[in-house]
Amino acid sequence: MGASGGLFDFIPDPPVAMSAGAVLGRLADAVGFRYRWATEGISAADMAFTPAESCLSLGELLSHVLELLSWIAEHIGMQRRYELVKPGEPEVLRTRTLELAAALGARFKAMPDEELAALKIQSSRGDTLPVWNMVNGPLADSLTHIGQILSWRRIAGSPPVPADVFRGRPPGKQGG
Repeated sequence: MGASGGLFDFIPDPPVAMSAGAVLGRLADAVGFRYRWATEGISAADMAFTPAESCLSLGELLSHVLELLSWIAEHIGMQRRYELVKPGEPEVLRTRTLELAAALGARFKAMPDEELAALKIQSSRGDTLPVWNMVNGPLADSLTHIGQILSWRRIAGSPPVPADVFRGRPPGKQGG
């Protein structure tokens, strides 16, 4: 289980009712599950790997996913910026990112549609945008970077174990 404490071994059961918060919460759960299995078994030695000079290292990618989720948390009123971690600390990065993804999922699921509809976020350009820009912004970006983590690990010769991302099941529990 490692430092993640079993977070996102499976994707949690889906919400019983359909709402904007339920959809956003499920997306946060998917980010957590994919991140958990993309980073399973990653070592401190893996963290410096980059496939090219112009690319982020594995450690920088892990840090960036935490930054993206931290930005979301701050903008939905959960907390101030989440304390960031150095790229050379994979288990600390993993644990903090998984905990934050779980907290985001729970927070979104608890938010009524009216609260989400009224939520406005400040972009880096200073304009005010609806919460939906979090989907095409940091949530989608985090999934892109999780895909990069998977690719970089394969290129580095340290491939992660494959989870069933469609069904939300850990390695060895596919099927059904």
